[in-house]
Amino acid sequence: MGLAIHNYEGTYGTTPTSGEHTRNGGTTTETRIFFPVSFFTAVLPFIDQAPLYNQFDFNYAYLDSAGNRAASKTFINAFLCPSNGNFSENGGNGYGQTDYMPVAYVNIIDTQSPKGGTPVPKGPIADNLYFADGFLSGGPRGVGKFRDCTDGLSQTIAVFEDAGRPANLVGKYDLTVAGVAHTDGCGPGTDKRCPNRWADGDTGNGVSGPPTGATSNVRVINNSNTPKGGPTDCPWTTNNCGPNDEPFSYHVGGVQVILGDGSAHFLSENIDQSIVRRLCDPADGLTIGEF
Repeated sequence: MGLAIHNYEGTYGTTPTSGEHTRNGGTTTETRIFFPVSFFTAVLPFIDQAPLYNQFDFNYAYLDSAGNRAASKTFINAFLCPSNGNFSENGGNGYGQTDYMPVAYVNIIDTQSPKGGTPVPKGPIADNLYFADGFLSGGPRGVGKFRDCTDGLSQTIAVFEDAGRPANLVGKYDLTVAGVAHTDGCGPGTDKRCPNRWADGDTGNGVSGPPTGATSNVRVINNSNTPKGGPTDCPWTTNNCGPNDEPFSYHVGGVQVILGDGSAHFLSENIDQSIVRRLCDPADGLTIGEF
């Protein structure tokens, strides 16, 4: 996937979309925008999946045409982690899953920075400009560029592992187009986005940390990882708990990440949240050091 991002940028002169985006003016309020094409769909030609990519009609989102729905039900091994202990049946409702999440934005506090203020879970939202800030018609081409990553590609996380999302995990965002509700949303008969399906833009996530009120294993990475399904104060059915839109894996002690330079690294779950914030913000101008 790291190489695919670079080959995409080399082809189009832009980086692929993260799948979702938020326009907020630096506040803690999330104004969510989903793109018609997910990150995983956009990079298909660059992971030897061009025939599948060519089955998509990009005039429609993935649920808005029979051809797109059929293509989105393809199992793609490259999008799955072999250590996922919760994988089941090709995505729920038959759709292909992914165990990874492009970083769309970050809103955890940097407790070491003057910008951080009081150490509370939520801080100013910083969009990951490493990825697209929009969507150009005619194909899945983002408008972000490597030059927007002024902190350096080796100092910015592009993709986190987010393995183990339940097959029928139901997102919290409505899935409607032109006012028409979908019946093929996440979970039978629901009209919600599906953060586990590789073709859904909701696979792009903000790094937010566990929600207010969670007290068990409240790390930014692998939060609420035990017991399986989550503790009572942060069950995985709750947004930002466990693998529900947050960095998560079944590896011992951390998760795999892809940096902007295309390299893969193992990131400890015990890393300071300020470092995670800085790694997810490509243009904060703050030093990171070793991590």
